[in-house]
Amino acid sequence: MYITVRLPEKPPSDEEINKLVGQNDIKSIEELRPYLDIVNSKYLHWDELPMRFKDIKSNLKLLWSYAKLVREFNTRRITLDGLILRYVPTPQIEKSLHGLDMWVGGKFDFESQMPSVDLKRKYLVNSLMEEAIASSQLEGAVTTRVVAKQMLRENRKPRNHSEQMIMNNYITMIYIKENMQPNQPLTLELIKKIHKMITKDTLENKAYEGVFRTDNEVKVFSRDSGQIIYEPPNYKSINKLIEQVCGFANTEPIEFYLHPIVKAIVLHYMIGYIHPFCDGNGRTARALFYWYLISQKYNWLEYVALSTAIKNAPSQYIRAYLYSETDNNDITYFVKFNLRQLNIALISFEEYVEKTRSENKKIFETIKKNRNLNFRQADVIITLSKNERPTTVREMQERYDITYQTARTDLLGLAKLGYLRKHTRGKQFIFLLDKDKCIE
Repeated sequence: MYITVRLPEKPPSDEEINKLVGQNDIKSIEELRPYLDIVNSKYLHWDELPMRFKDIKSNLKLLWSYAKLVREFNTRRITLDGLILRYVPTPQIEKSLHGLDMWVGGKFDFESQMPSVDLKRKYLVNSLMEEAIASSQLEGAVTTRVVAKQMLRENRKPRNHSEQMIMNNYITMIYIKENMQPNQPLTLELIKKIHKMITKDTLENKAYEGVFRTDNEVKVFSRDSGQIIYEPPNYKSINKLIEQVCGFANTEPIEFYLHPIVKAIVLHYMIGYIHPFCDGNGRTARALFYWYLISQKYNWLEYVALSTAIKNAPSQYIRAYLYSETDNNDITYFVKFNLRQLNIALISFEEYVEKTRSENKKIFETIKKNRNLNFRQADVIITLSKNERPTTVREMQERYDITYQTARTDLLGLAKLGYLRKHTRGKQFIFLLDKDKCIE
């Protein structure tokens, strides 16, 4: 795998840090305190210090040494087969988590924004499509968002590798939504199943689907220099590591508490770090992030396309991994990045709901004027009035997450009322808007 990103400078070693701290006194700490507060409140990596603190360039190593000392006192350790992951619950992270919980607890009123089951389904299907498209584009899918959405809505067979990736992602998200149970345990079989679904017909060898890698050929290279950026753990340790990942997901640490959102982000990081599969690790990691939070009853996450926010900052996403890996597996950098992008995704969803508010108002007004119409039928009329193209039973079925028979009944009902004109194309019906009836 090749990525384009500048390699971060590796921090000073623990030996160098301990030596510097031992050679300096309290006075030096006081002189650097204003800078120290910034480094730890923003949780900066060593690589970020030279540009931010040019005025104390000669003292950067000492500043870093004090910052690491403070972090060490607050570190939570997660152990995987001898590997230690470090996490520091900073005030900013705690504030972000509180904000997310407040959003779930009532800041965003779902009931007033989604007064009908069909409207909820419409928003949900749209979000799942956005997530499937963005997660696949992060891994190299080149199909445009418009074409991809049309394919999913029409339930059309994928025409190329990129469309197959997106279709797989979407089917996997639907599977997670419909099959995951509250507090369901994570197992090796479930991880393999999700990988198999998400990589179907997209790998160079079909035998790799849902199967852990059996060699150490998987590496991440810099596109610019060809240098190895990351080399995953030995394939012989994968089973043991993944078993411990499942243990982490299924139990609570005795010595400290991890917020469910943080735990889901750590799970995301662990899959990326172990890289258990030959390909598709990123898509699997993000799908498991959703799976875990939905299993913990964070159902609102179904409406939020986190991968869209990550796709808009791909270099920062990779750098968050690299910052964590180069700083003794301090996953705080990765947690910080994901929380920020999750907040961006929530804001985007709120803006989308606000943007469609007037359109939804038109739908309910249309229903009031004609009691023979349901929400879906009114929505179809308004949607087709904006773009002159036909619709099908399959597209109706996918758009609202309803059965084929319900979608067929809706469209035939609109045709009977005169809003749509029914035609045949091959073996299927297509429906076109009757403009004269709508004007009337």
